[in-house]
Amino acid sequence: MHSNADRRSLPRYQLDARIEVINQTSGTTLGTLVDIHLEGLLLMGAEQLQSDHLYQIKLMLGGSDSNLEPIEFGIDCLWARAMAQEGRFWAGCRIIDVSPAAQKNLEQLISVFGKSVPEAPSVSV
Repeated sequence: MHSNADRRSLPRYQLDARIEVINQTSGTTLGTLVDIHLEGLLLMGAEQLQSDHLYQIKLMLGGSDSNLEPIEFGIDCLWARAMAQEGRFWAGCRIIDVSPAAQKNLEQLISVFGKSVPEAPSVSV
């Protein structure tokens, strides 16, 4: 298991595609993917997720011409906060409960649509 500092050092990717995050239990859209790595993701949506809550989700590529299969797995919401924009929320989540097939599909999603997110410069305290 990685510490929070280690988690931050994993390469994160923004995707050149609109990826919707769907709650498998309710069928509602939780938001869209902002960035992802193989152990976590950041999403933005109109519904605030609950911190320390588990969700079963499905990633769906937006648009009808997609050849990409939905990717289903579990996430643990580590934190959630309101954006300055009214009615919009950020949520940082850890990927859990992922099958080998879903893991392979996540890797494919990142390799096809991903571009590295530049890391913010570190500041000495």
